[in-house]
Amino acid sequence: MKSSRFTLLATLAFCAWTPAALADIYKYVDEEGRVTFSNIPQRGAQRVYVDSISVIPAPRPRAKAGLPGASRPSTTSPSNFPKVDSATQKARDSNRRLILQEELAAEQRALALARQSLADAESTRSTEEKQNPQKYVERLTRLREASVVHEKNVAALTAELARLR
Repeated sequence: MKSSRFTLLATLAFCAWTPAALADIYKYVDEEGRVTFSNIPQRGAQRVYVDSISVIPAPRPRAKAGLPGASRPSTTSPSNFPKVDSATQKARDSNRRLILQEELAAEQRALALARQSLADAESTRSTEEKQNPQKYVERLTRLREASVVHEKNVAALTAELARLR
């Protein structure tokens, strides 16, 4: 009996205390134009009225594939959705692989050319670049950047081809 009274009193005390936790917000602008927001009222501060806070629930975590209890959602195509037979899809995949391989070969050639141009530029300077070293540095920077771009393209194409297999 005593514990139920205590529980009831604790619950009532908590419910009475909860609205007190909601505080007003005050906006104060000082002489230098700095804006301060506080829950403590100051002389010259204006009370800020805040609409109720919108609460958006967090998305539910997705079940990992292969784990117990993980179910695949049913994904059926609409009846008017265009269908492709497997032979056509294989031909498209084959065509895509061929295009990616051609792009990869072209990027590898461009990378080799960019690296060769960079190596040549590092070993030789024109008379103009000897007089103005900044031009030499700018040319090397451009060549290094071009080389990095081709390296990234080769890596991306290689990764894309690996996903196809």
